[in-house]
Amino acid sequence: MAKILEYRSFESFQSSYEHQENSNFFPPSLEIGPCFSRHLLVNRFLITKKPKYLFWSIESDSNVMMDPFCTETLNWWRNLLIESNKTIDKEILSQLLKNIGLALSRHRDLSNSFHYDSGFVHNYRKEDSYFSFETHPPRRCFRLIENFEKIVSKIEKIKILGGDLRLELESKYSISDLNTGFSNYNNIAAQVISKIHNMLPKNKNDKTDIFLTPFIAEEIYKDAKAYCLNLEYIVDTFQVVDYWSPDKKR
Repeated sequence: MAKILEYRSFESFQSSYEHQENSNFFPPSLEIGPCFSRHLLVNRFLITKKPKYLFWSIESDSNVMMDPFCTETLNWWRNLLIESNKTIDKEILSQLLKNIGLALSRHRDLSNSFHYDSGFVHNYRKEDSYFSFETHPPRRCFRLIENFEKIVSKIEKIKILGGDLRLELESKYSISDLNTGFSNYNNIAAQVISKIHNMLPKNKNDKTDIFLTPFIAEEIYKDAKAYCLNLEYIVDTFQVVDYWSPDKKR
């Protein structure tokens, strides 16, 4: 029997670092003009100035060390550590730099993370199964958002044309028992996406036994949406992709 889980945010599964919320040491050079990174979590760091996102990004993908925003941050921390006359600042900067090495040592194990075409990820860690969204490569996170919003768009079109919402959605997505009594279209779309996801064939190596509810589907969508803020990225690999696309052969 599938296990129904409570929603847990993306951040609740991440590692903890000393001074991870301290935004006082954000490089001034990164505050000028719009900045965005191809890495979702680095982009989150640029928006919030909280170093925890930089550390989490390095855990997810050690190639983040070559990201120009990461390089700029590390160089600025190092130079400020050398030049500062404040003992407390030196202590914090020293720890922030140590956190980089710690993040590298916590490199993410992908062997128990299973990505599905719906955009959701089944994760298994230390006897704990949970749903989440993928942060790297970014196209996977965008896919979750795109899939969800396509359903919302379909609902809006049906409503405008005055069609039978339940019948048309059930027919299009091959689902049943859909409750269309909600005024919020996201609530209806969450039902559709959860039903679609739960019908997908499981990865043969996926040993999780979890059931995606509409509530969890919608909360993860909102979580993923926040992480994609200000990040422009072409995610359809059948279209022309940008230079940074992980699918483009160099």
